[in-house]
Amino acid sequence: MNFHAFLRGGAVCTAALAALLCTPLTCFADESSTAGEIAADSDEEPEAKTYTSGDYTYSVLVDADDETHRGARIESYSGSETEIEIPAELDDLSVVSLGDYAFAGAADVTKFTLPESVTEIGKYTFAACTSLLEYVVAEENPYFEAKDGILYADEGESLMRYPIGRKPTDYTVPDGILRIGHAAFADCSSLTSITFPDGLNFIGTAAFSDCTGLTEVVIPDGVELISDFTFNSCTNLRSVTLPDGLREIGAAAFSATALESVTLPESLIVIGEQAFIATPMTEITVPGSVSDIGYSALGWDVKPDGQLYCKPDFIVRGYANTAAEDYVKGTEYENICKFEPLNEPEPQNADGGDAETEPEKKSSGVVKVIGISACGAAILGIIAAAALSGRKKKKTPAQKEEFEETGAAEPDDASGETDAPEQAAAAEEEETSDDEA
Repeated sequence: MNFHAFLRGGAVCTAALAALLCTPLTCFADESSTAGEIAADSDEEPEAKTYTSGDYTYSVLVDADDETHRGARIESYSGSETEIEIPAELDDLSVVSLGDYAFAGAADVTKFTLPESVTEIGKYTFAACTSLLEYVVAEENPYFEAKDGILYADEGESLMRYPIGRKPTDYTVPDGILRIGHAAFADCSSLTSITFPDGLNFIGTAAFSDCTGLTEVVIPDGVELISDFTFNSCTNLRSVTLPDGLREIGAAAFSATALESVTLPESLIVIGEQAFIATPMTEITVPGSVSDIGYSALGWDVKPDGQLYCKPDFIVRGYANTAAEDYVKGTEYENICKFEPLNEPEPQNADGGDAETEPEKKSSGVVKVIGISACGAAILGIIAAAALSGRKKKKTPAQKEEFEETGAAEPDDASGETDAPEQAAAAEEEETSDDEA
């Protein structure tokens, strides 16, 4: 199978592919770039100048900090060996990088051995090496290692490439793997089931592209990005479970699959170009969180001649005035599918009640509080009056005479108080004396 197969089905996008998943020698750049061959007013990078050494074609990388420090990047291989030991040097230049398509499509190779010097591997370096059984890495290489013939990086946390010539059917990614590299299982048509470990947080570009045996995939929580072409041309993939927390679906990530439906999580923000093109889906619900939907991402298909077209009966459901409505009704992409607005959810208060009746509830509550307070105040008044009444003292004949002689007001029967505290104190003393007698 041609290694470009995972780009078929009209799903080729103009979007840029994800960055390489490995530890690159970032201080190096193409010789042509460092030589100043890029015009100041041009956004296009020149093609790297290449050289030939035996069966290898390579380009020269130059240390951006020291132009005397140079290395080689293998761009292609023209030999016929079935077990390839990648050279550590070409024309006295250390081989530090393997280009994007350096060995892609080498269908007869069964074994690759990487030298100590290699620090970078391209996206599709070993794509469609359908007979490959084993990777071997020099022990001194600080960037890569091989375990049981599988290529790893980042101290074993990244599964870079699986030798698909082993023709696995059910495969469980080992515990502790946090990342799966670009094209790691691409073109592995024998693979029918893949199980991911907890903790996985990254799946690379075209990682499972053209895995035509896959029928169901459950992507674990923690994965926030499904990269470009991840499951492109998985023609029997009928079910996919997307994780909560997913933020972006890359370009052509599920193009040319057998998906009839998919549930998009509320965390999703971006749906890339042609993400679901050429699938049997007839409708999709787009959450309000989505703010960017790429060209022909939803409701598009591909004619036998490769021409793209929008399905007029495809239904996009979403909230009004969101990216979902803009995608259908906007003029930028000429989408002719149908838009069905979703009802806005009723606003809820903190305890889940209906917010529209909240003012009434608050008003009723205030009335109840006022009523309770009034009753409480009345009760307290009664209690206070009773207490004061209990403290009322009998008036002695002497007190009566005193009030009559002085013309002072008698104590109020309701309050038990007098206008003269001194008189009340004297009366109390007299009463005490009488009690003692």
